[in-house]
Amino acid sequence: MTNIPITSLRARRRAIAASMLLSFLFFAGGCKTSDDAAAAATQLTATAKCLTDYYSALDTILAETDQLNEVQVVLYEIPYDAPTKAMIADTRTEIQKREALAKGLTDLAQSFAKLTGSTASTDASASAAKLETEVESLKPIKFKMSSEEQNVMKLAIGLVVTAIQEHKEREAAKGISQFATALDGFFAKEAPDYESIGKGYAVISSSLAKSLLQNGQTDPSGYFKVALDPYGLIPEVTDNKLRGKLEKLAEVQVDQKAQALQESQKGATNDMEKSLRQMSDRIKLVADEKPMEVRIPPITLANVEKWASQFSTLIP
Repeated sequence: MTNIPITSLRARRRAIAASMLLSFLFFAGGCKTSDDAAAAATQLTATAKCLTDYYSALDTILAETDQLNEVQVVLYEIPYDAPTKAMIADTRTEIQKREALAKGLTDLAQSFAKLTGSTASTDASASAAKLETEVESLKPIKFKMSSEEQNVMKLAIGLVVTAIQEHKEREAAKGISQFATALDGFFAKEAPDYESIGKGYAVISSSLAKSLLQNGQTDPSGYFKVALDPYGLIPEVTDNKLRGKLEKLAEVQVDQKAQALQESQKGATNDMEKSLRQMSDRIKLVADEKPMEVRIPPITLANVEKWASQFSTLIP
């Protein structure tokens, strides 16, 4: 048996240990990147879904506004001219395009989430092609989306597809971050238009409600339900003086509700914009190989979903 000097054995052991340590660090670092990328994709999917719900609520509000205008024509012969009706219809079409864009972003985020899967590149190509078409179809509501903004989005989509096809997480994250940043800027630019949609709905619905109250076309007895329901009694207001007092109370509540509708949408719009900005920043961390410490979707999404849920049961 060949005798190996103790110093050589020690040197060999140190080399093996160093090699093992480097391998461990390499794989640990890779897992961390994958873990961050998956977490970012999951959060982006939740954010994109919330954006979809936001636009869906706006579409419902516009549909209800159209119906309210029709009701005013029948009840009070208030004009609802063809240009105004066409404007509402065109705005609905644009809002629906933005909803489709948000859905497309959801699909792309899901492709990013399964980056290591065998179908990731195929799914990403399909999602990106659809998303690019949706970007090109966008037209301004009042503010104009520049061709430069559209090009930034389309270039970012191309970068994402190439990176996913080559299974390059950081490059894919870079492209998604660029797209999210452009989308955030676009959303912020159009936010006043979105809020004006809700304001118009609040004004016309509250005006109609108060007019019906003042003309005795409502039943204010519901105010007594809280007192009578426990005893199985059904309210019925027959006293005109009492009815008048309840109608005044109802008018105040209509005004308060109309104001609350506008304020809640403004808050939801601000929170949606914050969520988009936060997701862009988080995904950029993945692209820059920096740790993404936050592992849950933006908390502001909850406020957006709460606002949107008010309109989920209305006629779309």
